[in-house]
Amino acid sequence: MFLGHFGVAFALKRAEPRTSLGTLFVAVQWVDILWAIFLLLGWEQVDITPGLTPASPLDFLDYPLSHSLFAALVWAGLFGAAYYSWPTPDTSRHLKRTLVVMVAVASHWFLDLLAHTPDLPLLGNDSTKVGLGLWQSLPATVAVETLFLAGGVFILLRRPSRQHPPRPARILLLAGLLLGLYLVSVFGPVPSSVSQMAWTALAGGAVLLALAIWADRPAPAPASPAKPKR
Repeated sequence: MFLGHFGVAFALKRAEPRTSLGTLFVAVQWVDILWAIFLLLGWEQVDITPGLTPASPLDFLDYPLSHSLFAALVWAGLFGAAYYSWPTPDTSRHLKRTLVVMVAVASHWFLDLLAHTPDLPLLGNDSTKVGLGLWQSLPATVAVETLFLAGGVFILLRRPSRQHPPRPARILLLAGLLLGLYLVSVFGPVPSSVSQMAWTALAGGAVLLALAIWADRPAPAPASPAKPKR
């Protein structure tokens, strides 16, 4: 799952408009960010096997530290604790914003549950592994991913917050870029190595964070009309 995670971020931005879209982008991808780091450290393992499933060449061998259900809930709690303790001048509804980012982190596992074949552990690597197998159909995968993204953008833009209105052009541009990146990843060349894939994921995440911050910047206030001279 890729686009679906960002669709959740857009939808949660509407649920709590004062939460930074950049924060939500990091939150929904936090599990994958950790996974890329753990791959580079050798703490988790994956093989790249072209044709393994129609929608993904990744054979997940060992990744309970990042992608078990237990780990996802722990990471959500730690991310929420860090967010809640971060100094902020705006303390109103801070608890609600914290809960929103925790939901964003935890949602990653449940969306992956829809896409993955049964390789997601509930606890450790030897525990029960689950997955509903959407990746077994490429057309269904692309359709569901696109629907999740479109649904999140629709929720955000359909009834915008009056106090924190989004900028539709920037949001749509960001969503279009996400769709383009996804299609390249699905139909483009398979990564040549695990390390290349991990570094690309981390670099891409940093770029998307910057773009989310840019898209979320409030529009400049309209200039006050000049008072007529007497």
